[in-house]
Amino acid sequence: MKPFKTLCINALIITLIISAVITAVNFASDPNFDLRSFVLSKGMLSGFLTGFFLYIGNAFLYRQICQVFPESAQYVKRILLFIPTTAVLTTIVVFIIRFSIMKIMIDQSLVDFIAKQHIGTYFNMILISIIVSLLIFSFYFYKAFKESQLKKQTALTKSANAQFESLKNQLDPHFLFNSLNVLTSLIEEDPQKAVNFTTSLSRIYRYVLEQKDKSLVEASQEISFARIFLNLLAIRFEGSLEIHITDGDIQEDEQVVPLALQLLIENAIKHNSLSLHNLLHINIYKQDNKLIIQNNLQEKESISGMGIGLKNIIDRYALLTRYPVTITKTADHFIVALPLIKKGN
Repeated sequence: MKPFKTLCINALIITLIISAVITAVNFASDPNFDLRSFVLSKGMLSGFLTGFFLYIGNAFLYRQICQVFPESAQYVKRILLFIPTTAVLTTIVVFIIRFSIMKIMIDQSLVDFIAKQHIGTYFNMILISIIVSLLIFSFYFYKAFKESQLKKQTALTKSANAQFESLKNQLDPHFLFNSLNVLTSLIEEDPQKAVNFTTSLSRIYRYVLEQKDKSLVEASQEISFARIFLNLLAIRFEGSLEIHITDGDIQEDEQVVPLALQLLIENAIKHNSLSLHNLLHINIYKQDNKLIIQNNLQEKESISGMGIGLKNIIDRYALLTRYPVTITKTADHFIVALPLIKKGN
């Protein structure tokens, strides 16, 4: 409910506007219209006071109805209750104001006043009160509805940003953990390869730091990074990885979430066994506006469920586009399709 002072100011403004319209209509329709007499007449005074107090009364009444039906979706129920109650309120207000004016001006008794009243006068006032009140409250309802939608959208945006930041913060420890595991194995098996791996790892980690705060990166740039990353893995799994990348159809304006390929490659290695006799084949190519990452299935028995990398990608895409990440698992292959998002979409 607005402060009473503001409510009175609004009532005064609206009543003055309505009075001015009525005066203008009378002036335009009657060449002999006496503006001074009309403004000073008891009819004009009665109408002005009625409009003023009806606005305040209906505003208070509507607030009480909103407390009975607090949900904004119950707007129809509010209106159905408002119509009969405002009819009663209008009748009471009109009667009191008209009688008060007549009592002050000509000292008319209550019995004489009631005897001279016509039901049509009250019916017309009730009808006008309902129409004007509904128009006013519809405007305020629409305004409140738009403000509510804006608040909801703002809250969703803040929530999405918070979720996105949380998801991006998973990338650093996840990437570093897997890389250190590889490096540890190389130190034990071949120290020189470990040195080369460390040098290349610094280049890769620089890319991670540069891209992790971005929502999207160019697909071609991500594929170039994937090639470097796969070359590092080839050092670790010498001869056990077979990689095929076809990126000739990738357009400059096509984008993916950053580090998606690195996470999917890690996911494939984590969930599948690989050796010189059981090669892991990883294929990356474009198909139907999607970037496909496919690997053959030779699952490890001890690993099950969705890896953190795959879940991270699904969640980040859900925050950026209505097109979902699709996952297909057949008897022989595991396939992930990443939507290619056009710049500006």
